[in-house]
Amino acid sequence: MLPCISPELFLCYLFKKDFCLTSIDLFVFPPLKNVPLVKISFYYKIFKVLLTVLVLQLPVLPVFAVDPLSSDRAVFRKSSVSDILDSLVTATYFKDEYFTRSTRESEKFAFPANFIPQYSDSVYAARISALDRKTPFNLVYNEHVRGFIRIYAVDRRNMTAKILGLTKIYFPLFEEKLDAYNVPLEMKYLAIVESALNPTAVSSAGAKGLWQFMYGTGRMYGLQSSSFIEDRYDPEKATVAASRHLRDLYNIYGDWFLALAAYNSGPGNVNKAIRRAGGVKNYWAIWDYLPAETRGYVPAFIAVNYIMSYYNEHNIRPVEPGFLYKDIDTLRTSRMLSFDQINETIGVPMRDLQFLNPQYKLGIIPSDATGNVLRLPRKYISQFQRREQEIYAYKSPKTIEREQLLARVESLNSAFNSPNSATGKAEKIHVVQQGESLGSIARLYRTYISQLIVWNSLKDADVTPGQKLVVFGGNDSNAASGSDNTGNSSKRSSSGKKIVLRHKVKKGETLSSISRKYGITVDRISELNRLKGRRITPGQQIKVEREVDAVVSNPVRHGSRRTRIEKVQKNKKSKAVKKAPSKRRKKR
Repeated sequence: MLPCISPELFLCYLFKKDFCLTSIDLFVFPPLKNVPLVKISFYYKIFKVLLTVLVLQLPVLPVFAVDPLSSDRAVFRKSSVSDILDSLVTATYFKDEYFTRSTRESEKFAFPANFIPQYSDSVYAARISALDRKTPFNLVYNEHVRGFIRIYAVDRRNMTAKILGLTKIYFPLFEEKLDAYNVPLEMKYLAIVESALNPTAVSSAGAKGLWQFMYGTGRMYGLQSSSFIEDRYDPEKATVAASRHLRDLYNIYGDWFLALAAYNSGPGNVNKAIRRAGGVKNYWAIWDYLPAETRGYVPAFIAVNYIMSYYNEHNIRPVEPGFLYKDIDTLRTSRMLSFDQINETIGVPMRDLQFLNPQYKLGIIPSDATGNVLRLPRKYISQFQRREQEIYAYKSPKTIEREQLLARVESLNSAFNSPNSATGKAEKIHVVQQGESLGSIARLYRTYISQLIVWNSLKDADVTPGQKLVVFGGNDSNAASGSDNTGNSSKRSSSGKKIVLRHKVKKGETLSSISRKYGITVDRISELNRLKGRRITPGQQIKVEREVDAVVSNPVRHGSRRTRIEKVQKNKKSKAVKKAPSKRRKKR
């Protein structure tokens, strides 16, 4: 009530008395002296209605997002959750064109599309308490949990919408494997904290996949890492390994939150924190003694539990990927197979093959007697089974191009290495380095740009770093080739001695090209020059080593460039001798 309205006025209003104001009321609020009672009653009635509505709506009144408390920032700035969600922006399969908004989901929301609701602490606490009654986890609400709720519900809500769509692909698989190892099904939310359901996520520490396994831990649970396969990217194998690992950690600590902490920072850090806390096996009791990232790990897990259950109340509308779990089927293949063959025979989109089979790093499924798993959209399964032999026999344009290159190399190699060959130059494969051009490569192998173009069937003189070129020039060292800079043919015999020379770096040269030129290793050049990295700049003087060769010159061919130069020099000398006496006579 307003301070100027007395209890008598309130009772008067209720019982419609004729006079309700006392002298005390008029003294407290003089402007009421000349105001009619009817008007005061009308104003009070409006105020009473508005106040009642405000009191009833206050606990659940949605408001737009405001900056969180500075203490909250200090907590979740130490966590990698924001970084993981931000990294999804550049992930290929997380781009908007791969997702569609469900029309059925949009019917559940009572807010405008762009509205961002938030709630009071009492509402968050009540909702998390309701979740706690349904789970073996001890879910609590505090300022740390509130900070992570803001990340998922406000700051990164667009990414959360995509994660909600991806749960329809991965959660059925997670629940099946977790249940098989008697791990609470709520542990499926851990994959969101770890990788945001990005199957090819890689942390700064080298952890990989949906469940972010380090190499050593992955090997302990049977995850293979090779040139062709990375099992940490395999959703099924990684989920089985994570279920086993979490069960083992729970058997050690007897507490799921401590198991989570050990999963994140390792049992060693958790054991140390327990000792410093006096031997208490409780996550919140050892919280101060855990690494910074692990202190935000369990609060983030609680926040994800909350968001996945109450996303409707936060007006987060899931967007679904191109297909769901029920739209995916699995095959086994024991023969080598490439994604190109599948894509070009039965038309499975390359992005779908890469997303469903992220464990095959090079897009090649290696042969295996036990068979390797291949996941495809269900609509392509019957086509694959019907045309399987055709798919194996098919050669993609890239495969044909590789075979043609190999055939050309073999034919050129046999031609250049044949007894009748006058050149005797060996075939090599040169990998184009950063900053190299066709001209610099031609100089390196003492050949012509036109020859490089012919040998490699190039359309123009443009090359890109990493491109492989067939070259024929020089010997293995490129520096001790059979021809010197003047074009003289010579025979070299190594004396076993090495001398140190100075080389001025030219534009486009790299340590690799210089090492090939002088026949030494890059490490030796770095050692001679005490280089910390591999970066060099044009004009820089660097030391290089070279073997001293005993050179036995062959007779110079008639008509060579050197012969012509010597003839010109002799002619000049003879003309100078003839002119000299005449000059003396003139002086006399």
